Amino acid sequence: MDTHDAPPAARIDRAAESDSRLAAELRRSVEHGELIAAFQPQFDLATDRIVSVEVLCRWLHPELGQLMPYAFIPIAESSDLIHLIGHFMIDEACTALAAWQQAGHSASVSINVSPVQLGSDDLVDHLLAAIARTGVAPGGIVLEITETSPILDLETARGRLRTLSETGIMISVDDYGIGHSSLTRVEQLGARELKLDQSLVKSAATEVRHHIAEVVAFAHGRGIRVVAEGVETAEQLAFVTTVGCDRVQGFLLARPMSQRELMKRLDQSAL
Repeated sequence: MDTHDAPPAARIDRAAESDSRLAAELRRSVEHGELIAAFQPQFDLATDRIVSVEVLCRWLHPELGQLMPYAFIPIAESSDLIHLIGHFMIDEACTALAAWQQAGHSASVSINVSPVQLGSDDLVDHLLAAIARTGVAPGGIVLEITETSPILDLETARGRLRTLSETGIMISVDDYGIGHSSLTRVEQLGARELKLDQSLVKSAATEVRHHIAEVVAFAHGRGIRVVAEGVETAEQLAFVTTVGCDRVQGFLLARPMSQRELMKRLDQSAL
């Protein structure tokens, strides 16, 4: 029987069973090196140069092939696995940043952090240890807070982010426009960067575009940088440029790539 024809309860049971299996396999993947980091450049709209690079997690599943974060991060967030994956991504990001800082490149690195990670001192401890180990300049690190789930203890999260900000690390609110993100939350977290979700960037609705213009004006009025993500067409690029976004990221300009490919792009961008 096709799962689409199964009774609702049966579909829920199968989904739960599938998630349970993926959770067990995900734990193994961390231990067996099946997770990899991909790097997507971010461009300054004034200079057209690469100014930052977002580090993205990929799972090379032995049977299912390459899995995107949406397929496994929610499962990881429901267990301690999100902290293990977070450690891996922090280490990969700092190692990569050290390599391009040593090569003379000034691009920063952006690391995604979930609200679950903010709930533990482990995030601060591991990140500071990785910075010390790799010798990178903290000012080259951007933490992107993705609020697909709520921050349960806002005051504690703010304290941890404040500790990191004091070292020079920049705080960014990712995926603005979906989930629990808001302009109020941007200010509450002490963010100096706001990333417009691709759903806003891709919309042609007049009210959405007016909202984007208002968001950009609000952010700039408070010294907050605005990044448009998910730009895939020349028309979208023209719009986010006209409305005043500072930076842009998306398939139109560059897809996620390996660290080796990224270094080539950084070398080209510096010419």
